[in-house]
Amino acid sequence: MLMRGLRDKRKSERQIKHDLSDRELEVLRLLAEGLSNSVIATQLFISEKTVKSHVSSILNKLDLTDRTQAAVYAWREGLMHR
Repeated sequence: MLMRGLRDKRKSERQIKHDLSDRELEVLRLLAEGLSNSVIATQLFISEKTVKSHVSSILNKLDLTDRTQAAVYAWREGLMHR
């Protein structure tokens, strides 16, 4: 029963990741690299306001409270490569 619960939790986490748009995944990866909103905006050729909107959406979709949690999530879920 415990193992099933853990497996179901991982499934739901993977589903949450799939709920992110391609652009949100790009922003999340750059955020996890430690880049600021302004640098992310420059790299993606979008406004800083748009980056802030994407970050807010990511935090809401992943049920996280801040950028640090989002960065940890990205590394933990294998979205990042060394």
